[in-house]
Amino acid sequence: MAFLSTLLMGSEQSYPPSLREHLGGFALFEGLGDAAVRKLLSDSCWFGLPGGMTLARDGENHSALFLVVTGCVGIYVDEPQRGRRLVAQVPAGETVGEMSLLTGDEHIARIVALRDTELLRIGHEGFEALISRHPRLALNMMRFMVRRLRDTTRNSRERARPRTFAIVPLQEGLGDEPIVHRLAAALVSMGSRASVLDASVCDQTAEWFDAFEAAHDVVFYRGDAPNTAWSHLCERQADRVLFLARADRPLPLQPVRSTKERVAGPPDLLLLHPGSVSSGLPENFMAHSGLFETHHHIRASRTEDILRLARYVSGRAVGLVLGGGGARGFAHIGVAKALTEAKVPFDFLGGVSMGAIIAAGLAAEWSIEEMTERLRDVFVVRKPLSDYTVPLIALVRGKKVSTLLQAHFGDMRIEELPKPYFCVSSDLTTGRIHEHRTGLIWRTLRASVALPGILPPVSHRGHLLVDGGVMNNLPVDVMRERRIGPLIASDVTGEVDMSVRDSRYGERPIWRLLWQRMRGTPSIVSILMRSGTVGSEAQRRIVREQADYLFEPPMPDVGVRDWRLFDRAVAEGYAHACVQIEKHGVPLTAAWSEGPAVAVPPDHAAVAKAVEPVPQTQ
Repeated sequence: MAFLSTLLMGSEQSYPPSLREHLGGFALFEGLGDAAVRKLLSDSCWFGLPGGMTLARDGENHSALFLVVTGCVGIYVDEPQRGRRLVAQVPAGETVGEMSLLTGDEHIARIVALRDTELLRIGHEGFEALISRHPRLALNMMRFMVRRLRDTTRNSRERARPRTFAIVPLQEGLGDEPIVHRLAAALVSMGSRASVLDASVCDQTAEWFDAFEAAHDVVFYRGDAPNTAWSHLCERQADRVLFLARADRPLPLQPVRSTKERVAGPPDLLLLHPGSVSSGLPENFMAHSGLFETHHHIRASRTEDILRLARYVSGRAVGLVLGGGGARGFAHIGVAKALTEAKVPFDFLGGVSMGAIIAAGLAAEWSIEEMTERLRDVFVVRKPLSDYTVPLIALVRGKKVSTLLQAHFGDMRIEELPKPYFCVSSDLTTGRIHEHRTGLIWRTLRASVALPGILPPVSHRGHLLVDGGVMNNLPVDVMRERRIGPLIASDVTGEVDMSVRDSRYGERPIWRLLWQRMRGTPSIVSILMRSGTVGSEAQRRIVREQADYLFEPPMPDVGVRDWRLFDRAVAEGYAHACVQIEKHGVPLTAAWSEGPAVAVPPDHAAVAKAVEPVPQTQ
């Protein structure tokens, strides 16, 4: 690459002929001919900007236009609420810096190389001379600016997905690991043009890398070892970085540094497990967990792990979000059963309250049959809300709930689950939602189901956590922030009947209240359960619109406390989901296409066969 090869302005003869030929193919010079390219080169300075570096806007760069020759740059702005945000990407052939050049205003955005990039700098005088001689150039530039403005203002969920990925080892001896070829094969079977580049192409030019990326939908840069020149180049070239490590070996003690700003955020971690079952977390994992966006468990001989990773890379991973609703939440089991029969995978899972428990079981890879038996035993046979106490903090002690949750999940942590998972609780101390992505599963679930007044709050670093439904009873928005692909939500809230006809309800003698209770009027427990979620009703209605696929089992005869109607709730959830799947189809997960889509379930057997280990060839 010709990085840091700044050439003298005005000396067109110093530029290689290949550069002029390369520029001539840009849409910017459409209809202009070779004269415009020659004029541009005579008034420009050619230089390189390594991936991750910010373009300094002082000196000659203060008032200048920049043409991206190879690579790609990102435009970042700082917002008070959202922090630093990527608002636009500028690929090769387009210009950046024109707004401040034309208006003379101060720079409000930062220009960062998203990968190793070559630029041509054109000063203010050279720009005016170029435009006056070739007015058509201004029109072409205006088209780029209008499209960029449109892309900047569109919804964040439509953001362009990453196209280049670096898979870089964190430990020695992983340079020949075939996972990257299996991943590319899975994407090819989905219909994408995917390929792998390794250290054998390290001497290629920037134009070669640019052309190779343009010819493919996805390019994997395969690092050879930790902290080598090639691995660092892989990171600089990538929109997204995935670090690779074996779960049965310690992670390096030194900090893993990945400061490059990317299209898709912080790096991910791929944990390779030697067996078909998870071998737990590697030593030193906790020391590095804050660095990674998420981590993925890849088990030997488990093809579904590779397929899940391929869907994640392609922006087709399926997120399943299950809402709270007490006994009505058992319908989630029926919905999950119908989706499983339709071959819909669950790649990322999340939930709140009862939905959090069921989502955790799915993330732990419990079968539908196992899930059914476990939850029937807990809620119908053992009745966890039966250890009543003096209501100083809550109506029940909560000890029985904690014991049963710990019995089924043991000391497993969220980070150890085979599939990515989160649940939410409500932080009474800060008045905000609390997202649980780490920690003991049973304890985070205990917080997510702690309905105020019924179960005692859970203390967490001095904060009091209660049922997540108090603030967000359907956390689709939390899942949507990950931008993983189509989102499925199951909402069992329904229309709760809390009406009474007695105008003096609650003021009657105790014998009259008991008689009213026997006739079905709301009890203290029902009132508390409804009070714990009514505040999030407006939030629930908003986030429902963010789901691509929404299931709403009606269940008119099942209340939030009807634990004995377990089988009816499961059956009604299943029947409702089957009807909706038959009517609307299922999420399109194994096809390379843009935007949400539905289709007949794909041939998963054929896809699985395609990702079996393949020879390691270029």
